[in-house]
Amino acid sequence: MATAEQGIEPGHGVVLVRGGAAASARWVRRGLVAVRVVQLAGWTGVYLAEDRALSAAPYDVGLEILAARRVPTRHRPAIGLFVIDGCAVVTVQARGWRLEQRWIVWEPGKGVRRTPELPALPAGLIVDVAGARTRTSAAEVTAHFANTDGQPIDVLVGLIRLLGLPGEELLLGETDESHERIDPSPRSIAAFDALVAEEAAHRAETGS
Repeated sequence: MATAEQGIEPGHGVVLVRGGAAASARWVRRGLVAVRVVQLAGWTGVYLAEDRALSAAPYDVGLEILAARRVPTRHRPAIGLFVIDGCAVVTVQARGWRLEQRWIVWEPGKGVRRTPELPALPAGLIVDVAGARTRTSAAEVTAHFANTDGQPIDVLVGLIRLLGLPGEELLLGETDESHERIDPSPRSIAAFDALVAEEAAHRAETGS
């Protein structure tokens, strides 16, 4: 994770959620980073309006905050596509009462990385959540990620096209200031920073 001294790379990222843009605006206002929301074909696109979140460092990297953000039931399924730390990162949060975010991390020259701390994302789940069963197969998505050539953004754009998803222009940074900007509520920022400070104090007391 980048520190304030290191600076923050803008990167690329978009989250596609179900539901209308207006309803999504109410959800993202409870987050930590300013975003823009736009209605797309069958989805709502959510992308960064600012690279830096308003929470205290080191939890202020906008893309990391957006990638890890949990999506409420009524806005799932959700698919996130990001370039983070030089890797292509895809996240899925499926429909249903149980919230579990699954991940694929693809590194240039190496392909899919093992990430034991993050629940793995099966290719079939990507296809199902995207509603792309009539367009492509899990085997094709697996083959897509098996290729170790190219850059992370190319892998993500290729996946969007393979699945027939909207939002390619948002992922590429072709954003529009006419898209509604949603800033996080000060209350959400204060609550998160207080929780982080409390946990840090507890670790200091226990030596953990």
